[in-house]
Amino acid sequence: MKKIVVNFFICLYFIITILITYCLLSYNKYNIPEFDNYLMLILDEKMEKFDKGDLLIIDKSKNFDTGDDVFYYDTYSSPVEVKLGKISKTEIVNDKESSIVIDDDIVLSSDNILGKKSTVKSYHLIGTILSILTSRWGYLFIIVLPMLLAFIYEIYEIVKEIKKK
Repeated sequence: MKKIVVNFFICLYFIITILITYCLLSYNKYNIPEFDNYLMLILDEKMEKFDKGDLLIIDKSKNFDTGDDVFYYDTYSSPVEVKLGKISKTEIVNDKESSIVIDDDIVLSSDNILGKKSTVKSYHLIGTILSILTSRWGYLFIIVLPMLLAFIYEIYEIVKEIKKK
């Protein structure tokens, strides 16, 4: 029974390790994990109805209308931040791109829009856990170091077995 429980936790650990590594490998140029048509945003500060540390799963659709609340990349600030604003005006530039005016003063390309606030799914506390696991020190101490210790232990066991023969 003990071996089954230990094997279960080892398998769970490897699944979490693979998911976290995949998340780290799918960062876009603004350091936000991007999967197919979804973005995973971890909030650093409170934003309207979302709390600090929330994990937001944003559907990356390109159907925007005037009056929609949207998440967007604020490329005017350094470093680039994700903010929430209301679309004031849209102008079609070509088939793939349009110019969008946010809050009557910020003009952005449609490529800088993450998605609508209405299509966002929010998960409390998971964002904080994910930010710890994907941080440099968190990944090192929670993922890499235990794997290294397990690898060294396996080498030790193999050497011990070889010396017996």
